[in-house]
Amino acid sequence: MLKPIAAHPAAALQKDVSTAGLQKLQKACTEFESILITYMLKSMRSTVEKDGLFGNSTERQIIDAMFDENLALGIAKGGGIGLAKILFTDLKDR
Repeated sequence: MLKPIAAHPAAALQKDVSTAGLQKLQKACTEFESILITYMLKSMRSTVEKDGLFGNSTERQIIDAMFDENLALGIAKGGGIGLAKILFTDLKDR
């Protein structure tokens, strides 16, 4: 006797693959938004005068870059500016 299509192991595997694919797409969209936010923060930071304890030293530039990347990732994971959601919605059906 033949099993119904839904009960076939290949159908279950296909569902798991599409779920994993959607999770990867969501992660990629969030990371893309994070990169965009990082560039926005970097652009905004370039408009501020460099003074204080570190001035415009190499160390200060590294600290600022690391801070901006982590801040951008936190913003994107927390909902961000909505770009990741728009990208995911547009790309998930392709």
